[in-house]
Amino acid sequence: MPAPWCEAHHITYWTNEGTTSTDNGTLLCSHHHVIHKEHWTISTETGVPWFTPPPHLDPRQTPRRNHHFRPTRT
Repeated sequence: MPAPWCEAHHITYWTNEGTTSTDNGTLLCSHHHVIHKEHWTISTETGVPWFTPPPHLDPRQTPRRNHHFRPTRT
């Protein structure tokens, strides 16, 4: 989705001592509430968010990323 259609999301909630910063954030579509409902986890590697599904969706819990997003290389 284009960035204007997304919502900012804390990777670690501020109630769990997560900071409000770009290092602790990612953009998700407005239907991102499934992340919480299904207990997905989000981590970042070199600024790229990786999404790990819960065991009931993927017993191996293989991290995934959004392949529609391609960062521009400089």
